[in-house]
Amino acid sequence: MSPRHLRGVLVAALLAGCASPPPTAPPVTLRALYGARPPAALAPAKTALVLVDFQEEFFRGPLPVVGAADAVDRAASLLAWARRSGIVVAHVRNVSSRPGSRLFDASSPNVAIVPALAPLPEELVVTKSMAGAFSRTDLDARLRSQGIETVIVAGIMTHLAVDTSARDAMVLGYRVIVAADACATRALPSPIGGPQIDARDVHRTALASLADRFADVLDARAIASLPLER
Repeated sequence: MSPRHLRGVLVAALLAGCASPPPTAPPVTLRALYGARPPAALAPAKTALVLVDFQEEFFRGPLPVVGAADAVDRAASLLAWARRSGIVVAHVRNVSSRPGSRLFDASSPNVAIVPALAPLPEELVVTKSMAGAFSRTDLDARLRSQGIETVIVAGIMTHLAVDTSARDAMVLGYRVIVAADACATRALPSPIGGPQIDARDVHRTALASLADRFADVLDARAIASLPLER
């Protein structure tokens, strides 16, 4: 190869290295790739609103949940809509199975559901001692006995009880909708060092993970605006 030819090859290589990389395609969810579509309507007789861990523990206890009050407000609006619409309502509360537990102790008033979301006598109330609404509870059997096919999940905390409930519901065969603004969570320490992970980032990441494969993620107003099939 002549010196002139070699210089030309080197210049071309340098120019190619300086060129802008090709544009990256916007991210897409697995649900979209599988052809899942957002809900166009709801059948009240086959739908349940599942409210998870809206308890005084998150307002009086040692867990500082960011946006908990706003989540309760949005959940209260969903609850009123569900009651008007004839949608089944299930309240799920966490009660520790260990006497004297620092969190969710059975003898503590902190296990009570917050007043704004207090159950009516005819509504389902489920007690759990683990992560999700379906974790070693009879919720699945009780919902199936009423012909429920779609569950709308709201609760505290987004990355834990809500996440586990939504994933388990999908695996059990339900269509799952998560009410994004009727959920809240807390900051977490980083397990790999560095600063703590902000509560809002934990919340957004948990919702993004659910939306990728397990659930439709909508805000409360969008859910309540869906047409009802009678």
